[in-house]
Amino acid sequence: MKMDYKDNYFNFTFTADKSTGLYNNIVGDVYHSIYGALEEAEEKFIAPLDFINNYYCKPEIRVLDICYGIGYNTKAFLKKILQTNYKGNIKIDILEYDKNLVTISPFIKDNLFNTYPEVSYILSASLINEVYNNRDTIKSIMSDKYNYKFFEPFYRNLVKQFYYFGYNYKPQNKNNSFLHNIYYHCISQRIKKPPKAFKFNNFIIKPYFDDARATIQKLSNKYDIIFLDAFTPSKLPTLWTLEFFMQLYKLASEDSLLVSYTNSTAVRHAMTDAGFYVGKLFDCNKRHCGTIASPNNNLIKNKLDNYDIGLMHTKAGIYYRDKNLNSTAEEIIYLYNKEKAESKLQSSSQFIKKYKMENIYEPV
Repeated sequence: MKMDYKDNYFNFTFTADKSTGLYNNIVGDVYHSIYGALEEAEEKFIAPLDFINNYYCKPEIRVLDICYGIGYNTKAFLKKILQTNYKGNIKIDILEYDKNLVTISPFIKDNLFNTYPEVSYILSASLINEVYNNRDTIKSIMSDKYNYKFFEPFYRNLVKQFYYFGYNYKPQNKNNSFLHNIYYHCISQRIKKPPKAFKFNNFIIKPYFDDARATIQKLSNKYDIIFLDAFTPSKLPTLWTLEFFMQLYKLASEDSLLVSYTNSTAVRHAMTDAGFYVGKLFDCNKRHCGTIASPNNNLIKNKLDNYDIGLMHTKAGIYYRDKNLNSTAEEIIYLYNKEKAESKLQSSSQFIKKYKMENIYEPV
C-alpha cells in the first residue's frame, strides 16, 4: 500500500530523551520507545556489538538496516563509528518502504545534532538525490504547523531555501550547494584535522524503497551487522517469519550479528530453525531487552537456557509462516492462529507451571 503524507498516517512526538519519535496510525504501533528513541537504539542495537573484537580488524563493515524508519539505528551506529578510530569503509543498505521517512531523517531533532552534526551530514550526502526528488513532500512535512518543532531550526531554514531558490541551477549544483552549507556551518569549524575529515569519504549508504521481503531476495552482499526493527510481530508479522529469517541467514557473513528488540519465543524459534544461533540481550538493569543471532555460536554471549528452549516447544514457540514471502499480514496471522488452535503442544502456562513445580527452573 502506497502511503501519502497527506493521508496523515504517522504522528511525531517527543520521547523522554528529547529525540523525536513516531506513531503509525495505520499499523497502530510506535516506531520507537517513548522512553527515548535514540537511547533505545544505542542500548538495544549498538551496545550488543563488540566493535573492538569483531570489527576493527575488518577493512570494511557492511550493515543491513531493516525498517530504517527515521534512522535511529543507523544514526546510533554512525555515532559509534565516529567515536572510534576505525579507518575502514562503511557500507549501509537501508530497507524502508516509506521514502518520506527516509528523506526527512537527516533533519529531525534526534538529540545528535549539537554533538554529532557529522551524522546528519553523512546521511544528507548519501541521500541527497532522494531528498531532491522528494523535496515537495519534505517541504510539506517540515512546514506543517504541528511538525515544525520536531525539526532542527538550521535544517528548517536550509530546506526552505533548497525548495524555493536556485531553480536556475542544475540539480547537481543545487545539491552540492545544499551539502556545502551543512558542512560549512555545522562541521568545518569542528574538524581541523584531515584524518577525521577524510572519514566522510568512507561512507556509502544506499536506500531500497520496497517491501523488505522483496528486497532481500535481490541482495547478494554478505552483511556483518543486521538491524531488524520491524513493527511488533503480533501486529505486523511479515518480517518475523521463518522464511524471512532463512533469507537473512543467506545474507549473513560468517561472523554476522543480527540484533532485534523482541523477546518473542516464536521469533527466536524461527531464527533457530533458519540456522542461527540465538541469545538474549539485557539492558543496564539486567532486564531482557532483545534478541541477538549469529551463524557463529562463539559470538553469542548470553545463550538461551533450558527454560527458553523449552518454551520453544510449546504453543508459544509456533512461528509465523510466509511460504512465498508475499502473503498479507492478515493471511499470515490467520494461518498462525489456525496452527496454534490445532496444535497438540502444551501451552506456555502449562510448561511454566510444570517447571516451577519440579523446581527445575525458576523464570526470571
